[in-house]
Amino acid sequence: MKAIDVQQRVICFPGGSDAGRPGGKNGFTLVEMILAVSLIGLLAVLMIPAVNRAVRSRQNAECANKLRTAVQAFELCKAETGAYPMESTAAELTDYYFPYLKIDWWDKETGLGGHWAWDVNSDGIAFSVSIRAPTASEKQLKEFDRLIDDGDLDSGTFRRAGNTYHFIVEN
Repeated sequence: MKAIDVQQRVICFPGGSDAGRPGGKNGFTLVEMILAVSLIGLLAVLMIPAVNRAVRSRQNAECANKLRTAVQAFELCKAETGAYPMESTAAELTDYYFPYLKIDWWDKETGLGGHWAWDVNSDGIAFSVSIRAPTASEKQLKEFDRLIDDGDLDSGTFRRAGNTYHFIVEN
């Protein structure tokens, strides 16, 4: 078995330079390869938090737009009929109140996880568009609250009550 001298070992890849290489061989040394892989790994580690923030920001913006649309739909319903609808299932709301507003996402999961709900006289709030049982982190829910309200989940127009988050339409 031959002994391998680490400094003499050359891994050959096209495009490597032969400057200072023993025997004029092309390729990258093991040390150069380790350095390159380490730098790529470091850059990836630094990018992960930025990508996560961007994803949360997109989810929050999409959910906020849908929330505003739902609130406008209920306010329009009150303007046309003189009263807010009573608490209904997602299917009843979608079929009866939302067709003309093209809200086809009410029965689907929100951008924060959980499901949309129209709550009547729930948790001391007369009427609210709610997100029930969201799966988003507390941090993301606070970011969402900052986007649409005051950033405090225990006060303001958007608030927490147990595992339901209410956007108060009328108190």
